[in-house]
Amino acid sequence: MSKNKTAFLSYAHEDRGFAERIATELRKAGIDVKIDIWEIKPGDSLIQKIFVEGLSNCDTFLILLSNASVRSKWVREELDYAMIKKMDGVTRIIPLIKEKCEIPPPLRTLLWVDLSVDFNDGIRRVVKSIHDVSEKPPLGKIPDYITELKNSVGGLSRAASTVGSILLSPRDDQLGFEKGYTAEEIHHLVSMLTEEEINDAVDELGEYGLVHTRKGIGTAPYNFVSVEPTYALFLHFKEEGMDYDPIEDIKTVASAVASQKSGIDGNGIQELCNLQPVRINRAVAYLEDYGIVRVRKFLGTAPYSFGHVEAIRKTRQFVEENCK
Repeated sequence: MSKNKTAFLSYAHEDRGFAERIATELRKAGIDVKIDIWEIKPGDSLIQKIFVEGLSNCDTFLILLSNASVRSKWVREELDYAMIKKMDGVTRIIPLIKEKCEIPPPLRTLLWVDLSVDFNDGIRRVVKSIHDVSEKPPLGKIPDYITELKNSVGGLSRAASTVGSILLSPRDDQLGFEKGYTAEEIHHLVSMLTEEEINDAVDELGEYGLVHTRKGIGTAPYNFVSVEPTYALFLHFKEEGMDYDPIEDIKTVASAVASQKSGIDGNGIQELCNLQPVRINRAVAYLEDYGIVRVRKFLGTAPYSFGHVEAIRKTRQFVEENCK
């Protein structure tokens, strides 16, 4: 069986009636309150009863603050002793406000209970504090809209990382062009995100060049019609369990281009590298963007996004430095 909580109530003689009312209510709540009018009998030692039996053995020191008590030398003695016990980690001090008065400096950093406003509510607060009852709600389950989000990838927000991972989903290997997603399709796949969060995620991906976004009129609540990945997205997510390494594709395609003095088309690269058209397109786009190859584009080259790729000085330097 658990031990009853004990409390010592310090007060000025002028506040005896109010102090007795406090002690009575606390005892009703299972708190063994030590108060001189109940504990000290004629002939008892005040020092023994207050400082040895009372203050030394209590869990909580209650001090009733009023105009009378802040002037009381005896109350100050009890408070000084209680402060020592508090510093030793033995006793908790709870100031109780009876009326507006000057708070003693040692108590100004403590949270007090104002009994002058609502006595019953104040007593309930004291009881909960002494019994270590917290009003903090229980810790619940982490919501799905958090647990289902992907952890940050390369500094992206979790929402952008989650949307970006969707754009990496498998597609028909023979398709040369990236698979795009409408705003509605994305929201269906990441239903834990709000429309605003999806807009922000796509905007973030676009800011870093990881996606191409098609915009239009009448797309509210979305800021875009559809979105598709760029080669940069695959490079950004290359450590996230992808089934191939886009860096190796870039090196392989660069080597194939460098091996052909008169240039090469998409079919020629595929024959040399044995890569799907979409991966060849990504590698060529990277090499073009970084000025490593010269690319010629014209109609009728599907499934490739280019017509002809030629090696230049930077192509040969790239291969020499990275493909040996």
